[in-house]
Amino acid sequence: MRNYFFILIVTICTILQAQIKLKGSVKDSNNLPISYCSIGIKNSEVGAITDENGNFSIEIPENLSKSQLIFDALGYDEISKSIEEVQQNSIIILNEKSISLSEVTLKTEKMKEKIIGQKTRPMLTFSKMFNQNVPTIEQGNIFEIYPNTKLNAFNFHIIPSSKYEEITLKVNIYVVKNGLPTESLLDENIIYKTSTTGWQKIDLTPYKFRFKNVDKIAVTLQLVDYKKLAQEDFVFGVSAKKSLAKDLLFRYQSQGNWEASAGVFIANLDILYSKDKLTINEEKPEEIDAKTKELISYYQHKESAKKSIYGKNKSGKYIDINDAKIYYEEYGQGEPLIFLHGNNGSIEDFYQQIPFFAKHYRVIILDTRGQGRSTDLTNTPYTYEEFSNDLLQVIQKLNLKKVNLVGWSDGGNTALIFNTQHPELVNKIITIGAVLNPNGVSEELIENLKSLVNRSSENTNLRLIKLMLNEPNITKLELNKIQNPVLVIAGEKDEVIENHTKEIQQNISKAELLVIPNSTHYVPFEQPKILNEAILKFLKK
Repeated sequence: MRNYFFILIVTICTILQAQIKLKGSVKDSNNLPISYCSIGIKNSEVGAITDENGNFSIEIPENLSKSQLIFDALGYDEISKSIEEVQQNSIIILNEKSISLSEVTLKTEKMKEKIIGQKTRPMLTFSKMFNQNVPTIEQGNIFEIYPNTKLNAFNFHIIPSSKYEEITLKVNIYVVKNGLPTESLLDENIIYKTSTTGWQKIDLTPYKFRFKNVDKIAVTLQLVDYKKLAQEDFVFGVSAKKSLAKDLLFRYQSQGNWEASAGVFIANLDILYSKDKLTINEEKPEEIDAKTKELISYYQHKESAKKSIYGKNKSGKYIDINDAKIYYEEYGQGEPLIFLHGNNGSIEDFYQQIPFFAKHYRVIILDTRGQGRSTDLTNTPYTYEEFSNDLLQVIQKLNLKKVNLVGWSDGGNTALIFNTQHPELVNKIITIGAVLNPNGVSEELIENLKSLVNRSSENTNLRLIKLMLNEPNITKLELNKIQNPVLVIAGEKDEVIENHTKEIQQNISKAELLVIPNSTHYVPFEQPKILNEAILKFLKK
């Protein structure tokens, strides 16, 4: 506890720490403004960049008051000034670099065209966001190039959910040594403006970039200016994807330290080259970790599910339950078999189960409130008890006397709770990847969910994420009350801890356990044949 208060006091002191505010301008020897000059203190996050007119503003913590400010602009000699010097004279003059031209031998040379990098945006991507208040931040990629390479264009993908009237980006190109950028390869600014999202192309031919015996370069972007849309929050990010290679670059400001992390931006270079002797990363079979393969498989199945008729059938109906409208679809005839989907899912997720079971049962599939086509008028935290009550009202309004339930993930949690509350309405239930409480899943998943809460966007349904972090809370005593047959299913590599799954089965007197090999939490997607036949066999007993 004493340590906690110490940390708290230190944090408060840091927040209240005095700031030195400096304003000024950077000019050349002819008194002309130098646009987009980088300003920073080495090995810190303190930095600034001049605007289009050469003006700058920077705030420096008191503990860095004795540091040197470094002014660095393309085509000019870098200079260092003490903070006191800048306070005394806020107009900074930079001298143009003197460039010695070596003798150039011109010869005709036929070069081949190639695109190096990510040519398309894959299904599974994430976003690297830019902070509009920190124009010094640089983010970019490392590219392997040929020994004799000309750069024609740089292409990159802006996330479609970005919102702005216009953005101004500064492009930087560096030599790479020991896996990190070093000296700049530019002697003038490359500035790019756009008002669109998606793929962007920056023409580099006017700059006549030609590299000899350089094996890697880094290309980064800085957001140096922007115009917001009226009554909209500013959003700008570049698409990236997971990769084992550490090609994602980041640094806070021009004098800060570079960081390289696993992944790659959705970006590429249009080049001309004349030497073949080089193994380019993108030409190697890409190594993908197991977790990424799992996610790719998941999204492929989600795309297949969207193409099915399920979840958007014209015969679908709504049941009004006062504060929500529950959408459902029916297929087949016979004994009622209700399917309950997982968190942030929908009816279509059972696209490989519905046609199979419709041959044997009256299949009823629901969209949980606030998901799929079901509506929700409340704004209170979600609970599985609430979902269970929704299910009760649907069963009552459809005049069903006794039902079988198949619940996947969140749907499995709801099925267990419903079974404890209304045993008279249940014949058999099947749970797939269900839990008794949030501790039943891997720590990695919990941390990922917490991270989603901390960096949520307007597209994030926080109520659904917090539901998984806080619920369910099913006790062993409640499980002991279940007297009807239950089939407890999980994937061999499920996010649900194996012992937790066994705990569910062991506390229900008539429960059976089935762990399906070569599958994760997404068993209905990955092993539909094995799953469907196992459920049918259990129901027919």
